[in-house]
Amino acid sequence: MAVYTSLSDSDMRALVADYYLGELVSFQGISGGVENTNYFLNTTTGKYVVTLFEEFDLEEVPYFLDVVAHLKHKGFNVPAALIDIHGERLREVNGRPAIIVDCFPGSELESTDVTSCRAMGEALAKLHIAGEDFPEHRDSHRGVAWWHKTSKAIASELEPEQAQLLLSQIAEFDAFIAEHENLPKTTIHGDLFYNNTLFEGKALSAIIDFYNACHSWVMYDLAIVVNDWCTDVETGELDMPKYRALLKAYLHEREVTDEEVMAWPYMLRIAALRFWLSRLEAWHGAKHDPERLAQQHDPLEFQRILEARVRYTPSLVE
Repeated sequence: MAVYTSLSDSDMRALVADYYLGELVSFQGISGGVENTNYFLNTTTGKYVVTLFEEFDLEEVPYFLDVVAHLKHKGFNVPAALIDIHGERLREVNGRPAIIVDCFPGSELESTDVTSCRAMGEALAKLHIAGEDFPEHRDSHRGVAWWHKTSKAIASELEPEQAQLLLSQIAEFDAFIAEHENLPKTTIHGDLFYNNTLFEGKALSAIIDFYNACHSWVMYDLAIVVNDWCTDVETGELDMPKYRALLKAYLHEREVTDEEVMAWPYMLRIAALRFWLSRLEAWHGAKHDPERLAQQHDPLEFQRILEARVRYTPSLVE
């Protein structure tokens, strides 16, 4: 992820000194995403990750840390914040909220395949079940209220066909949800793209980056995963062997309701729209800054996915 907040050697040494981590050996900024600042940290006791939150104030961060702690307690390999010598897990560094977490073994996938999709389907269902009894219910900071506000603000910047696609899909989703207010919800990851997992060989070793976690529709989270893990990004079309493998594994672990089956096409479309809209917002916000613009993800990828889902959505249950 882009390094927005720079830490010096003395900054990092002061941070490490407040943890039971031994002595600083080295650290390096991590590139790849667009939301937070992350560093790999090597000390005499092991390898860790330092995260500085760029979008949240100090009082907003504990929710996300609590979600991860809850899932760790349930047995998931997730990056829970380490406790410092003062008994705290969250601190402020160079004006930003900061935590240190363990660095899990494994590496990011270069691409998905049927085997990794099957592993993700099983893990996601278990994650959804585990999140049902998490007591705090926080709405997404990029949920319904955000996409209404942002779509209206950005529509005039788009081509007429793009604006029509954006606004019509939001209206369709609103109409559906108004008649199905009791769709099952749980605590969801909200951003479980395949680059937010680690694999050792064919085995899923960790799920990371819970900073879009919230209380929302279960099918919405499943749709986010399917749109990323099971799609040809060049065309936006679903890769059906991956799609079937992921859903079969998911449905083996968690039974869906008839209403969720009915909601599935709407969830696939709105999940694609959410990431198209966030990429549009970031791209338009950076278009006059070449350096920032180069760090942004391509909005057209998710426009293609949304258009493909409008054309065709396979059933959730065969």
